[in-house]
Amino acid sequence: MAAFSLQELESMVTVGMGDYKVASGEEKLITRDLGSCVGVAIRDPKTGVGGLLHVMLPEYDPNGYEASCFQDVNTVKYADTGLDEMVRILVKKGAEKKRLVAKIAGGAHMIMHPIMSECNDISAQNVRAVKRKLGELHIPVLAEEVGEHYPRTVVFEPSSGVMRIVTSGREDRML
Repeated sequence: MAAFSLQELESMVTVGMGDYKVASGEEKLITRDLGSCVGVAIRDPKTGVGGLLHVMLPEYDPNGYEASCFQDVNTVKYADTGLDEMVRILVKKGAEKKRLVAKIAGGAHMIMHPIMSECNDISAQNVRAVKRKLGELHIPVLAEEVGEHYPRTVVFEPSSGVMRIVTSGREDRML
């Protein structure tokens, strides 16, 4: 990981797997180890209110196994329901839905297998689900870094809209 000062790391708001956080001002949001998961950063450029979602799975099925076996299902970990929830909170915090824009990173093909093509693994499904849901919400994707075969850490600055992608052994990239 690129060098962050201790003070900078301590000031960042951590977004765990299958979770999201919303921030504004100079706050930075960080999510680590995006393998097949997708980090979705959304912001309102006028207000600087933004959020970062760590998507683990493509779609929530209210009639599926998880819903039938568990009382408290974390629906935020899914692209469809997680994006709905984060957008709802962004609007509640002062963002205007029609101004929202997005950047995405992750969706790496972490398991290479000769029988499973990359276009059908969970990472590709996650990326497709995120893009589909953002399209339904009329939120344009301004930039993306998805696919490949390496995990990423994402630092998002809602005030500026900068998404910093950190990968061990690679130069940092700014989206």
